[in-house]
Amino acid sequence: MILSTSMNDINKEKKDKLYELDYMRFIACLAVMIVHITATGVEGYIHGSVPHIIILIINRSFKFTTPIFIFLSGVTSFYSYRKKEFEYFPFIKKRLNKVLVAYFVWCIIYYAAYIKIGYYVFDINDFIQKVLWGRMSYHLYFVIIITQMYIVGPLFYKILKDSDKKVPILIISAVITVLCAEFIRGENADRLFLKYMFFYMLGIYVTLERDKYISWINKNRILIMAGYVLSSAAYTLVSFYDLGIYIYVWFLFSIFSVFFVYYVGLIMKESLKKIYGFIKLFGQSSYYIYLMHPLILTLAIRYTNNHGILSITKSLLIYSATVLPITIISCLVFTAVKNKIRKRKKAALATR
Repeated sequence: MILSTSMNDINKEKKDKLYELDYMRFIACLAVMIVHITATGVEGYIHGSVPHIIILIINRSFKFTTPIFIFLSGVTSFYSYRKKEFEYFPFIKKRLNKVLVAYFVWCIIYYAAYIKIGYYVFDINDFIQKVLWGRMSYHLYFVIIITQMYIVGPLFYKILKDSDKKVPILIISAVITVLCAEFIRGENADRLFLKYMFFYMLGIYVTLERDKYISWINKNRILIMAGYVLSSAAYTLVSFYDLGIYIYVWFLFSIFSVFFVYYVGLIMKESLKKIYGFIKLFGQSSYYIYLMHPLILTLAIRYTNNHGILSITKSLLIYSATVLPITIISCLVFTAVKNKIRKRKKAALATR
């Protein structure tokens, strides 16, 4: 009887585990590297040429990474609190430690590397400003946004948890998000959490209403797939012609992308169970992959420039052949070693 109860608990825990999120992280990690690599082609090819159009389509179709990473953070931040009481300060401590320690380490790495390259000159005040505003490298703005989300997220969680009008609240947050994205300007405006709050709140909603959300995704999968394709095309067009409706189209594309990638994650969860161990390790490495890959890309760009490689296509192939394998292998090995050390420490503690 005790064994039976134990097995039921294990099965329930497995059922409750959000395996699809690991597949979503896998997709988002690959996408963010593809976006940054292809950005060099978007800028490098002659505007309107066939290669430029092709690379722009690829770039914009994968440019859903920030909303998806924020959505994933919204889910994982609060999912464990379904069965226990929420405590603000332990939550903040755990979340910020997880994000900011690695961020600070990588800020030092980037600063040292960019000084060596000649991009920066050492200045402690400049270093502090870059760390505080996420300006050490172009991708680190995300850390500033997610830090704000962790600070204000518990308020969003309480609002949604205590309300029986969750969907209307999400709609209101969507309106606020798109209006803030369109009208709040300034030097550091792109780092303001209000410009992404809907995606974090949508993640919290999934925490509270997962079964309902998955049912809705499966029921509307055709509409979601069509919406993703059409909004990707629209996003590419407004980018190509630099139209004033850019923000509104980006927001629509981002919403459909979150739904679409979640649906793909559900499919992958069912069809790729045999490689879940790899996917899980990849997901655990996702933050390190995010932090590291622009440095490898910068070094690859330096290589092509220093060796007089003028072909954009050849450069893109070199970037892809270096950035993807070096970043992925390095981060996966680091995470695997860290997991082994942690496992040994736990085993040692258990034998005491």
